[in-house]
Amino acid sequence: MMKTIKRVLMLCMISLLAGAVAVSAAPLVNTFERPSAGGPYTLSEWATDGWNAPWDQGMSTRTMIDSNYAHNGGKSLRVFYPEDEVGPIDSGAQAPFALTPGQEYYLSYWVRFSNDFSWGTTEFAGKLGLGLAGGAACSGGQVCTGYNGFSSRIIWRSGGQAAIYYYHMGNGGQYGDYRILKQGGNDIYYQKGQWINIVQRLKVNTVSGGNANPDGEIQIWYNGVSAANITGLRFVRNSDKVDKAYFSSFFGGATASFAPANDSYIWYDDIKVSTTPADICELSSGGCSSGPSIFREAENYTYMSGIMTEPTPDVGGGLNVGGIDAGDWVAYAGIPITSGGTYLMEYRVASPNTGGKISLDLGGGATVLGHINVPNTGSWSNYQTISHQVQIPAGTHQFGIYAVAGGFDINWWRLTKVN
Repeated sequence: MMKTIKRVLMLCMISLLAGAVAVSAAPLVNTFERPSAGGPYTLSEWATDGWNAPWDQGMSTRTMIDSNYAHNGGKSLRVFYPEDEVGPIDSGAQAPFALTPGQEYYLSYWVRFSNDFSWGTTEFAGKLGLGLAGGAACSGGQVCTGYNGFSSRIIWRSGGQAAIYYYHMGNGGQYGDYRILKQGGNDIYYQKGQWINIVQRLKVNTVSGGNANPDGEIQIWYNGVSAANITGLRFVRNSDKVDKAYFSSFFGGATASFAPANDSYIWYDDIKVSTTPADICELSSGGCSSGPSIFREAENYTYMSGIMTEPTPDVGGGLNVGGIDAGDWVAYAGIPITSGGTYLMEYRVASPNTGGKISLDLGGGATVLGHINVPNTGSWSNYQTISHQVQIPAGTHQFGIYAVAGGFDINWWRLTKVN
């Protein structure tokens, strides 16, 4: 069966016009868990994981599989944006990954900006990551005619202001239009050092007698909450559909004034593309925490006693929980465990002291799951991941991390089902 499917796909590839790419059936998922950590995630590595593109910029020179930081699992994709560089040739990475052509697609991914990420120098604009596109993917100052495709990408503006940037028929100016992302009437600004989820939905307009009907749509969710809903769009007047998950991330603008003032990084994880919203757990009421691995930044607690938060020197930046003395605790409410069993609990810790000890509990200490000693890691800036196995029943729980003995910092924790 598999050989037959591959043969059919190969025939489709041969029949495509020059420059076109092989298509892949939705949904597509990439968690970056397969490749070895420390090396670049090249176009051939993407292809091994089922993502195909005819070309790329920067994948072999400015990407790395990183095991030090991940939204879920143990790895993520780190992309590098060198100081003083702009454009996709010298900054970030690009590749147009092929999708089975469809009228409507959903795209979800998690991103994390380095703690010292620079939004620019004197001008501020950059492409954040994946977007949806079709046909010839009209962009780069082109006039979208309805015959040369369309594109839609998430961007940042001054101060990390979040926006959706899209090319369609009837752009307001030479370049694409943009819409600031908002929640509760307020502009959204990306937070450095934290994992952020973005979901994009794009529906191509219908065509009647060669005319583009104004019924195309773009919708954006930020951390699971609606942030933009753009209707009345015209993308095409031919048969082009959404056929690309366009990884397009770089600084610029075309001049050095848009360049980062210092070396900057973005981590990407848990990328999903599908024609079905049910495949995007980030849009469900329970989120994705019920999956095989649950990840939390330590500072994103629900309740606490005795601790403080501070910038962390750990890989990826952000904040850690510190000032932990004996008797201090942090609690995380509403964690859904859909299947009871054995779980591996990991903590990212740093300590120049000996004798620290953590107790993991449920329900404010009503059920103690287990204890683990915190080692002397050498300094407050030298982090290690420690772990122990615990038995957890199914249900929605409040997890507590209690310091039986203090003298350590925690950057994050991760819970993974073993059996």
